Amino acid sequence: MIAAAAERLLRGDTGMTPSRRECLVIGMAGSAAIGLALGASSGELALAVFAAVKVPLLLALSTVLCLPSFFVVNSVLGLRDDFAAACRGLLAAQATLGLALGALAPAVVWMSLTVFDPYALTLLDAAVFALATWAAQQVLRRHYTPLLARNDRHRLALRGWLVLYAFAGIQMAWVLRPFRGTVGFPVQFLRPEAFEQNAYVVMLEHLGRLLR
Repeated sequence: MIAAAAERLLRGDTGMTPSRRECLVIGMAGSAAIGLALGASSGELALAVFAAVKVPLLLALSTVLCLPSFFVVNSVLGLRDDFAAACRGLLAAQATLGLALGALAPAVVWMSLTVFDPYALTLLDAAVFALATWAAQQVLRRHYTPLLARNDRHRLALRGWLVLYAFAGIQMAWVLRPFRGTVGFPVQFLRPEAFEQNAYVVMLEHLGRLLR
């Protein structure tokens, strides 16, 4: 049943989009699989379980945090009547993101076994998530095709969503770290300073150090 739903999802036929329940199951299962692969790289069972929980949380919380702002954007642009259809597209895209991440879990395992530079692993993990995000955007664009045909202002709303989601997702990933084990750090669900730092401030600080 879920396999058939995943096939319909990937075909991109908006008239055969899986149900909300099927999308949630697909997205959660796939994202949990890659979380398990990331956490298991440490050899710690607890971290593998933590990461399998946190990656689905990352996707779900980022989406939930952005929805109110997305609703406001749609309302300001006069697109409130299409908001339900837009949300169906977002749900399908998130399910695709989870499915793509799950499909890439074996690649993450392979990288964990063959790449020993933690900075290189971080970049490769980012590339894996970027590839899965690209797949999700293809499905989202298919769902937006009929909306764009009705009103070109949906293009602005879609761009607004992408900016909102990227902004929230980066900060949420920072809060929910670690997903992989780090030498010298105990196994824990969240870092002690999880809510004390801002991902963007830290990135600017790292950039400043590199430019000195």
